[in-house]
Amino acid sequence: MWTASALCETSVVVRVTMVPTSVDPPADDGLLDLREHDREVLEFLSRDPAAQVAFQGIRRRLGIHPEQLSRALHRLAEDELVQKTEVGYRVTPKALSIFSPKEWSSDRPGATILQTYLPADVDARALVASLRGSWVGPLRWYGLVESGDELRLTWALEDESVRLSVRIHGGQLAIEAEVESHDRLDAATRLGHILFRQIANEASRGYGALVA
Repeated sequence: MWTASALCETSVVVRVTMVPTSVDPPADDGLLDLREHDREVLEFLSRDPAAQVAFQGIRRRLGIHPEQLSRALHRLAEDELVQKTEVGYRVTPKALSIFSPKEWSSDRPGATILQTYLPADVDARALVASLRGSWVGPLRWYGLVESGDELRLTWALEDESVRLSVRIHGGQLAIEAEVESHDRLDAATRLGHILFRQIANEASRGYGALVA
C-alpha cells in the first residue's frame, strides 16, 4: 500500500580548441578558446557534475537555438569535455579540471509536494529506468542525477515555470517542486500528483494491480 503525505521540496557545454604543445597549458588558458555557447553549456553542466541533462532540458534552461546547441555539444564532445549518455549529457573529469564545480543555489520558490515509502520489493533502479526519458502530461523530461545512493529524476514544463524532481533514497520517494513564482505552487502541486500516479503505475506493473 502506498501512502503519500503533503510536505515541502525542489531539481554545460563549450568548444575548446586544444593546441598540442610540449607542455600542458594552464587550465585557465584553455578557457580562452571556448566559444560563447560552448562556455555557457559547460558552465551550466559543471554546476552539477553528477547530472545527465537531456538535450531539450539544456535548450530550455539556456535558451540556445537547437542547431547552435547541437554544434556546441558536438564540439565539446570532440574535445572530451562533455559525454553523451543514454539519458543526456554530462561533463567529463577533463572538463572539471578546467571548471571547478560551482554550487548552484536557486532563488526560485520551492516546496515538497509529497513524500512516501516505496514497497520493499520495488527495484528502484528498474523503476528509474522505466521513467527516465518519458514525458508525463505537460511535463518534459529534463535529466537524471545519480549521487551516492540517491537517484534524482527531473521534469519541467516547456516554459520552465515549474520544475519537478523525484528523489529516491533509502526506500523513500519524494517529489519536490521548484517554481518561477509563488503563484505557480498550486499548478506544481497538481502536476506533482499527476507525476506520482505515473510513478505508482510503473511501480505496480507486474503486481496485478495499479496503484492510484
